[in-house]
Amino acid sequence: MNPVQLIHRPPFIIHHYPTLGSTNDHLKRMTDAPEFTCVTADEQRAGRGRRDRTWHSAPGDGLYLSVLLRPLLAPEQLPLLSLMCAVAVSETIARYNVAGTDIKWPNDVLVNERKLSGILIEGIAGADTPRIIAGIGVNLNHRDFPPELEQTATSLARECGHQIDAAEFRDQLLISLARWYETLRHGDGHSILNRWQQLSSYAHGKQIVVTLDDEQLSGVTAGLTESGALLVRTASGAMRTIIAGEVSRLRSGDQ
Repeated sequence: MNPVQLIHRPPFIIHHYPTLGSTNDHLKRMTDAPEFTCVTADEQRAGRGRRDRTWHSAPGDGLYLSVLLRPLLAPEQLPLLSLMCAVAVSETIARYNVAGTDIKWPNDVLVNERKLSGILIEGIAGADTPRIIAGIGVNLNHRDFPPELEQTATSLARECGHQIDAAEFRDQLLISLARWYETLRHGDGHSILNRWQQLSSYAHGKQIVVTLDDEQLSGVTAGLTESGALLVRTASGAMRTIIAGEVSRLRSGDQ
């Protein structure tokens, strides 16, 4: 399928489609694509988020965007790409004067405790240099959600009360993303860590539950490591380092 349009937004080249199964999967198949190639779609038939969850991709209502990055980073720095994308999304949302924006570790962007954006980072094996696809989904103009998401999801239009121009949001997001990516490529991962912690109430002092593959633990967040892992102090006083897991806020009565 040929893209409807080929848009240049330096340094990005954007291929836009009316419908795709998944923007991430389509970009994976573009084996000769240069860095900063983007794929967007008005609709995804098989959009997905972290942990193989389905991403609700209503036609024309959201931004469904995948970006190809070829970062020359130390392996321990690669997790910072996920935090970087969350920072860029959060900063773009802030341009719309929406209150209650937050980031739940590692990269779920929330507004008033409801999910507005999710990010899926995938590596492509077999390449001479790292090929990373950053998939970013943002609920822009959704007015309704499926019943199972109605209490946990929101959209930017719902929160700010007016229709959102998807192309304008996309361009502002890419500007922020390019700026933070350049920061990371110049070796300044600390700026990304600091900015993430400024934007997230989950960074310090948040009572949470973490679901891992083989256990569930609760505790209080105590910042991030240099590689972006989450530090959690448990009730026993032990400090746990969470590299991967599902984080939930511990609500009153959950203990």
